[in-house]
Formats: sequence, structure tokens, C-alpha cells
Amino acid sequence: MKITLKKIIYLIAFIGFTLSAKAQNVAIPDTTRISIGLDAGFPNGNYSNSYNIGAGVSAQIDIPLTEKLYFTGNVGYMTFFPNNSDISSNPEAILNVKVENMNLVPVKVGLKYFLIRGFYIQAEAGESLLLNKSAIYAINNYAFTYGPQMGIVFKLHHHNYIDGGVRYERSQSLYGDGKYNNMFAVRVAYSFNL
Repeated sequence: MKITLKKIIYLIAFIGFTLSAKAQNVAIPDTTRISIGLDAGFPNGNYSNSYNIGAGVSAQIDIPLTEKLYFTGNVGYMTFFPNNSDISSNPEAILNVKVENMNLVPVKVGLKYFLIRGFYIQAEAGESLLLNKSAIYAINNYAFTYGPQMGIVFKLHHHNYIDGGVRYERSQSLYGDGKYNNMFAVRVAYSFNL
């Protein structure tokens, strides 16, 4: 199943605008929030030749700068599962050797801006630290990573929230070949005020 950025943007925009009447009554307080979430990554481009899908967890802190603008810090753990179905087309494959999972720890900072009370856009940049360099025969231990994101914060009760977002993420190659690893990702998180 191929997911395109255009379809994801349309889906988030549709959800955001259909819930905008309700979102006007849901004020996101300008207090520091922590969120703990599940992430799924869908590699595309060169990255999809080697890996099918990624899964992981992440923790994020949102610190208010103004009523609508927040500073964000995010750390996580992602595992990407290799494409072993056609080993001959996998550029990181060695003949008769199973390709290992890629294990990354992304550490990013950024800004989150609420367009309406529950709908936001976010931009982050940082490093993705590779935990198993020798297992996947990589040259670098880390890669510069950046990505735009959009999402919606749904209010629950007692200052708790569900934060759902989609992002397009781009990382430098870990193989020193000047290429980039791209993916679409989804994050669903439980968020609470401090």
C-alpha cells in the first residue's frame, strides 16, 4: 500500500476542518505538556529499497513560548524492518546474508504552531543516532534529520489529550553516499499537562 503526502495532507485537513467547530470550544492551555506516543514509519525513495516499515516509541515535551507557539523537544526509538523479499534489489544486502533491522534513536528539537485551537503545524530538526552500525555495515553513527509535521490535539478530561500527527521526514544517508532516506510517518500520543 503506497501512501502519498498529498493524501495524508487531505485527510488531516478534512479532519481538522470538520472538527473546527468543536475545536473552537477546546482551548489548548499554554502550559508545558509531555506526550508519550507510538510511531510508524513508511520509507520511500532509496530507503524503501532496503526497508519496508518502521515502528517505535517517542516522548515529546511542548513548552509554550506564546499562546499559539511552542518549543518542542523529541526523543524516540525506531526500528526499521528490512525488505528481504527480493534480496537482489536491496542495495545494502550481501549475498546469502540476511539484512538486519536498523535501530535508530532520533533526537530532535523544533517549533509547533497552532493554526486553530487543536490543529497545528510543526517543524523539527536534529540527529538520528544509529545503534547497530556494524550489523547493517553503515559508515556513519548518526545522520542529520529534519521534517515538517501537522496534526490535531484532541482534549480528553482532566487536562489530558490525544495528539495525532503525520510528518514527512528526511535524513542523510548512513552510508556516506550523499543520498537521503525519506519516509512518511504517523504518531499517536497520550499527552498531559505538567
